[in-house]
Amino acid sequence: MTSRENLLDKIRIILVEPQGALNLGAVSRAINNFGIHDLRLVRPGCSVDEEDAIKMAMHSSEILQNAEIVETIPEATKGSVLVLGTANRRGEYHEPNYTLAEAMDLITKMLPQGSISLVFGREEWGLTKEDLSHCMGSVRILTDEACTSLNLAQAVLLVAHELYKIFGDPLLLPKAQADNILEQPAKTEDLERFYEHMANVLSMCEFLPDVNGDRVMQIFRTFFHRSYPTGREINILSGAFSNLRGFMKKYVPEKDRVLSEINPKESSISSKS
Repeated sequence: MTSRENLLDKIRIILVEPQGALNLGAVSRAINNFGIHDLRLVRPGCSVDEEDAIKMAMHSSEILQNAEIVETIPEATKGSVLVLGTANRRGEYHEPNYTLAEAMDLITKMLPQGSISLVFGREEWGLTKEDLSHCMGSVRILTDEACTSLNLAQAVLLVAHELYKIFGDPLLLPKAQADNILEQPAKTEDLERFYEHMANVLSMCEFLPDVNGDRVMQIFRTFFHRSYPTGREINILSGAFSNLRGFMKKYVPEKDRVLSEINPKESSISSKS
């Protein structure tokens, strides 16, 4: 059975008359990010050896240096079972025209049967009618109608990313310290201890009202329940409220503090006298 990695090896990215060395490097880096390594250039207007191209390619300079340079689109697409050109408009030479999502469905069907070529046009005016006559359809990336023109490297990046999502083998990063109990959702008993501690400190600070104090605490409960805090987060919050309680004991006069704990309103009157 063909592996996903081998399927990506059957994807060809073809640039027709690219003019910018920066774009050549950026395209090389973009396809390398998503597991595609076959880059072909039709009559490039710049060299793969230019400093700007190498600089933009970064760690993908090998793809840039190994790019196959040809004179015609048929040479670049030879042996392909499907050739799709990219264009942001419709017309006689663009049909059948596919959205990127529709193109992915077609590629999924055809890729196991052979190589597929995706053709991108010039930076300034894209693919010509003659270029599109060598394609079996066109692909358009949906954009806002106020600005439909994409940078060449950006267009390649978007297409390569969609291909990788379907045919790639991404390395999924594990959640930080996933086996640490403190990184797991807090248990109900931990939450209840925290809520009790929080209510005591907020009462001490005269934040909770005498009437409907439970209603205020329920708002806090709803907030925390919606966020599914971890054990570590609850520990940190409990520590913050403990520090606040310690601050109150240290800096709030004893008389006012005791009165506050007994009757917040009486403490408020006392402090004004």
